[in-house]
Amino acid sequence: MRIFIITMEDPVYTLPFIRRIIDERKSDIVGLAVSKGDRLTIGKNKSRVVYVFSLLLIMGLPSFVKYAMTTVVFKVKKKLSKKISFVKSPSILDYAASRGIEVFDIQTPNSQSFREKLRALKPDVIINQSQSIIKKELLEIPSIGVINRHNALLPKNRGRLTPFWVLYKEEKETGVSIHFVTEGIDAGDIIVQEKFPVSKKDTFNSIVKKNYEIAPLAMLKALMILESGTGTWIKNEDAEATYNSVPAFRDAWKYRMNRIFGGRQA
Repeated sequence: MRIFIITMEDPVYTLPFIRRIIDERKSDIVGLAVSKGDRLTIGKNKSRVVYVFSLLLIMGLPSFVKYAMTTVVFKVKKKLSKKISFVKSPSILDYAASRGIEVFDIQTPNSQSFREKLRALKPDVIINQSQSIIKKELLEIPSIGVINRHNALLPKNRGRLTPFWVLYKEEKETGVSIHFVTEGIDAGDIIVQEKFPVSKKDTFNSIVKKNYEIAPLAMLKALMILESGTGTWIKNEDAEATYNSVPAFRDAWKYRMNRIFGGRQA
């Protein structure tokens, strides 16, 4: 099976996840592209500054600082690696290239020039972990489909920052869904779904950590199912769906106050 990966360069969670997929399926991966955009990419009418302060409240100061420092160090090392020979690049592009995979540094996966390159590679499956909304012209390229990892139990909690909303709504379980990408937001049929309980001790950071511990296994399982051609999909019913947007500052503030005065871990 011919696999192509489109991703972003998030050093804390996404890159380890993608590296695991590369390590396990290297001989099947025909290319990897990094698209512009990161976890701070939000809608045009949203304030990036307000979103950063919301994340600070949601993550807590220690975890927020750790995430920010890891990201800064990653970017510095990436720049230095281009100027100093003994500094190893942390970029997923270089990681993939070192394993003989063709790589592409792109602005958006929806551009016509990139789609032409994709068609030439004839992928069966495209894994999308970028922040881009994939358009119909790209969705039609792979013979099997475009698939995505989503940190929630679809059809519930479609949309952004799902671990936060799971805790905000005090849900009892969550997990990871590997699903087909369609023109709707997180609306495609589900290939694999892995669940775990949410306890009162869980925080945003612990939920995200658990998500990314099981995500590579879920994705690898989904790839095996697609390769075998024997899967039965879980319907991602619109009638049962809930959708979350980027948390407003008031949502983050309410969540933080609940953690402090509700006797839960920060």
